[in-house]
Amino acid sequence: MGFALFFLLTYLISSLFIVMKKKLNIFENTFIFLLILVININFSWILFEELRFVTVAEETLSYIAFLLNRSLIIPMILVVYVNLFHTFKNKSRRIYLTILSLGTMLLLVGVSIFFQILTYVNWNIGYDAIYFALLHLIAFYTYRFLIKFAYREVNYL
Repeated sequence: MGFALFFLLTYLISSLFIVMKKKLNIFENTFIFLLILVININFSWILFEELRFVTVAEETLSYIAFLLNRSLIIPMILVVYVNLFHTFKNKSRRIYLTILSLGTMLLLVGVSIFFQILTYVNWNIGYDAIYFALLHLIAFYTYRFLIKFAYREVNYL
């Protein structure tokens, strides 16, 4: 059941990204997606395999559900977040969007625990909240860095 749910969520978040009006161009979207993907894969490798704070299910479909969450859903949520964040100009809407995005990621962790895809050993959901908040900051400041770097003017003497 966990695999079916995560497959559906992967499909829905990818469809949302495809049909939404994008504020970022393809280079910026791809760069943010790949950066978050690399950070997320390396963090999960350290957390799960090296430190063994969290264990992942050994069953094939549960492990594929974990891979879908780690490699597609979380980076795509952050790419959609950055696109929507720069669409909204109202500060309260941006705060609500951030809370919704963080809540969605934490809900995915809860679903993973419920379906026994993940098992916490020396870890808790508060650490995940901090990690996801840091991912949001990395995605946001990556976009700001790309804008500053890509549109820098050249001064000729």
